[in-house]
Amino acid sequence: MKKFIILPLLLVILVSFSANAECSGKRSWQWWDNESTAKELGLSEDQSVKLNEISSKFDPILKEANENFMKQRTTYKDAKANPDASRGSVIKAFDSMSDSKYKMKRIKLDRDLDMKEVLTPEQVTKLSEIRKEHKEKMMKEHKKMMDKKDGKEHNMKHD
Repeated sequence: MKKFIILPLLLVILVSFSANAECSGKRSWQWWDNESTAKELGLSEDQSVKLNEISSKFDPILKEANENFMKQRTTYKDAKANPDASRGSVIKAFDSMSDSKYKMKRIKLDRDLDMKEVLTPEQVTKLSEIRKEHKEKMMKEHKKMMDKKDGKEHNMKHD
């Protein structure tokens, strides 16, 4: 009985997360647009303007690259799941997906390098520390979430 209650609840939660992700228009963490990070780095108004200009310049390019990657990933998954697809066509789809992912990552690298040129050496070092702390925090939260999920699945098996 509990499974029938939990399933609709999970569906509502997933839909709300996807709606928030689509509506926000922001990536998960734009450090250059985060007030506390800007303050911690000691960004000047001029630096903030330049960083936002760089971001604006790269946003459409990244969006297109991400859309292409998602399309190539879907093509690959479809080819891999298709029992009639040849080995060669699956490999070709995989290679296309990998190439599109590389291109997307390369665009992000170019953006990050352009942004790095706006920062002082001290700010670059501080930003590296902030990013490391942010990543560790996100990993802890992810682990906590997965532990809760594993605990719920374990409890559901025993119900």
